[in-house]
Amino acid sequence: MIRSLFKHEFMLMLKSRKNNIFIGFLFILLLAFCFIIQPNQETVDSFNPNLEEQELELMAIQQEARMARGSTGFGNFTGNSIYATTAYNYHLHNKMKHAYEDGDFTRFLHLLMYSHESGFSSFLDDVAPQFAMSPSPVKDQMHLYHQTLFDYEAQLAQDEPITYPMIEQKTTVQTLQHALLSPVTYLILFTVIFFSSDIVTRNRSYKTMLQGLPMPWYRMLNVKSFTSFTYTLAVLFLLMLTGLGIITLINGFGFFNISLPVVTAAGNIMRENYAFIAFGEFLLKACSLVVILIYLFTRLSTLLSLLFKNQWIVLFIGTIVLFSERFYYSRSTRNLFGMDVSNFPQTYFEFGNVVTGEKTFLLNLDTITYTKGITVLLITLILLEITLFFVSMLINKRRFYA
Repeated sequence: MIRSLFKHEFMLMLKSRKNNIFIGFLFILLLAFCFIIQPNQETVDSFNPNLEEQELELMAIQQEARMARGSTGFGNFTGNSIYATTAYNYHLHNKMKHAYEDGDFTRFLHLLMYSHESGFSSFLDDVAPQFAMSPSPVKDQMHLYHQTLFDYEAQLAQDEPITYPMIEQKTTVQTLQHALLSPVTYLILFTVIFFSSDIVTRNRSYKTMLQGLPMPWYRMLNVKSFTSFTYTLAVLFLLMLTGLGIITLINGFGFFNISLPVVTAAGNIMRENYAFIAFGEFLLKACSLVVILIYLFTRLSTLLSLLFKNQWIVLFIGTIVLFSERFYYSRSTRNLFGMDVSNFPQTYFEFGNVVTGEKTFLLNLDTITYTKGITVLLITLILLEITLFFVSMLINKRRFYA
């Protein structure tokens, strides 16, 4: 009986016009990212040889002017030699340009890392505009600086040929990593809400058939939830495989065993405040959180369906819950209703940032950890299950289909 109901509900979801239109939208969005957005996206690691050539020509003209007026010594105020510094940068960037043109990207990455290490202030000046509105711009710039160097070191530690997409962070592994650290996590969870918003309410059209089904009401709700959970996981997995397959063909797979930096302390960002985990461990932890969240939102939709009996109200309230953190979020908000924000489940909706400690860094709060995230979400799920059980007794099958 359970298997027959599961198969029936799964086929309804497969044939659902609403679901298929949304899947089509997600597929088009995926193709647009793979073939349009990512290929034209410039990152902090992108290299423009034409712009670099112009900058080298400008540096050469400036050096000739300094030599003509004899300004090759040390400055009276800074104590540094602008001429010597410019000469060093000229030779370094000229080597980088030639390494890029020769396709020797391992050498190019070595030179790029030397450039950032020796031009620390220059790097901060280059990235400063993107942190202009940040409440802690210097801290954010330092965080990006350390992350960039850690990425370079991790790639060079593989002792394998480096490709340009690896440097630009556009391989399959890096794309998956960045997706799980971006607002894509909200799109994943919204997909769960969208698919599960009508798992109970749609069957009010078949109330004669389902009212006569010899199965307890609560068990029927569990089968419906599990069907939606399975269907959502299958759709998300197939879309992910499609996207990663396309990116692999375009940019390569990358290093699966590469190490990722993880923030371990919320204070001043120094190198000692970082630890490292393998990408496989990061993926395993992120997936464990997202599986719990998918099931949690599926059960929430089931509960809301009993209470409101309308799929659009369920979708609306579920979306509000999903984005609830946005209503009060700020870099200085560490308490909500007198409690630490780490005690609220919505803090962990950005599951990738929880695993890497990015949430710890942003909120300057050491209590936001992967372990606590698992604990809070499981407690939330247990409370939701208890509520759903009692609501299903109050709003029984007869009352729901009335």
